[in-house]
Amino acid sequence: MRMGGGMRKNCHVYELFFLAACCLCFFGCGLEEYYVLEAPFRIYNTPNADTTYDNKYFDFVTNETGNSSMSTSFDFLGTAVYYKIYNRYESIGSVTSALSSANNSTEYSAAATLLINTYKYRELGTASGTTTPLIASTGADRRIYIRLTNYQNDARYKAKIIIGYAGDSSIVATMVPKREGNRNSFDFGRTGAKDPEPASGDDDYNYSSSGFSSSYPNTYFVDMYALSVGRDTTYTTYYSKVLHLGTVAVNAVSEDN
Repeated sequence: MRMGGGMRKNCHVYELFFLAACCLCFFGCGLEEYYVLEAPFRIYNTPNADTTYDNKYFDFVTNETGNSSMSTSFDFLGTAVYYKIYNRYESIGSVTSALSSANNSTEYSAAATLLINTYKYRELGTASGTTTPLIASTGADRRIYIRLTNYQNDARYKAKIIIGYAGDSSIVATMVPKREGNRNSFDFGRTGAKDPEPASGDDDYNYSSSGFSSSYPNTYFVDMYALSVGRDTTYTTYYSKVLHLGTVAVNAVSEDN
């Protein structure tokens, strides 16, 4: 009998241990932290296929103050800019639509995942190389000006990135934009340029065997997006929803764009 009583006590101990373990798993293991980043949303200029040379630039504001109250265990890195080159303007429409729908998903990173992993958009490079993200966080919202191509020799229309843009595009560039990996510029048709046109197989180029759009002969299109980026202590990367910055046309038979 005494042995049976001891067994009952041991059983009670095991039951309590099992219950405690279950509670730990339920209240501890089940509470995985998930971080939500706020996307850039203020935009001042959105170019399209028919935009003339004087407005062929992207102009938006980072959303750093919206991400300033994140947990101390989370590092808000800044704002990334992604692009893709197309030889057919019609190819961009379905991508824009899909990303817009993904932005409405309850999964905040759905659009970014589609942009990067499915459509293979690439991070915009600079003359100094490709940095991740392009615009490192300083804790303050900043207006960003990006012009990809050069128009004649006018300082106002030089290819440049200006961080902290105040409306004067003639000032010295903060950075000079390049295709990913610091390899080539976006002046595909400029006289004397050594940089080649996009070629089938380039990572940043969506090539259509149908050729150029009939309404836009010899013209490439650079489509761009911006999004906020951060990571937690496990180095898991988080993305915000995406902001479509617009699309610029680059005529390969014209020196100036």
